[in-house]
Amino acid sequence: MERLLFTITPAYNGWQVRDELRNRDWFALRQDAVVAADTMAYTRHTLTGSPTGVLIDDRDGEPVLCARHG
Repeated sequence: MERLLFTITPAYNGWQVRDELRNRDWFALRQDAVVAADTMAYTRHTLTGSPTGVLIDDRDGEPVLCARHG
């Protein structure tokens, strides 16, 4: 089963969290975006059993997978 990724990218002097379907929330601090994305990924995995993860793409290098569930 393919892993659903919640991606964090820079946007508007802050950080945008999105999943594969839509933009989610915007955060001023990157750490707040990571915590929110990880919570969404964990919740999705718990409710559906599908593997999820959190990917940070700061556009300065390779994207980093910072969390996995399932």
